[in-house]
Amino acid sequence: MSGLDEIKAAASFGGGLGVTLYFLRWLVNWITGRLDKRAAQLDAEHASLDGSWKGYRLTLEQRVARLEGQNRALSVCFQHVSAALIRIDPANPALQRAEQIMAAAFPMDFSLAVQRAGAALDAED
Repeated sequence: MSGLDEIKAAASFGGGLGVTLYFLRWLVNWITGRLDKRAAQLDAEHASLDGSWKGYRLTLEQRVARLEGQNRALSVCFQHVSAALIRIDPANPALQRAEQIMAAAFPMDFSLAVQRAGAALDAED
């Protein structure tokens, strides 16, 4: 082989290697670019979902707080009305039904039962 043929072979080998390396670099950049785009899209979707869930949670917390306040108000109102009714008619069946409903819906408040029992005992004397 002559020197020129060796130069041609070396040049073609170097050129082929260069093209191959360039193609591999392009392929890696293309794949990582797609992965970066996908990661950016997922981050945007997660941010959107986080925002909507925070809004949803805030709405639920506000509703629960409002309902808890209403439940406390209803319980206090029932205690006041039932205390007045206990003084007038301690054996009233409506009062007994209301106490049963309240006991099922709310934890039992024994102060009403004690007042009612005391009023019933006082009425018998």
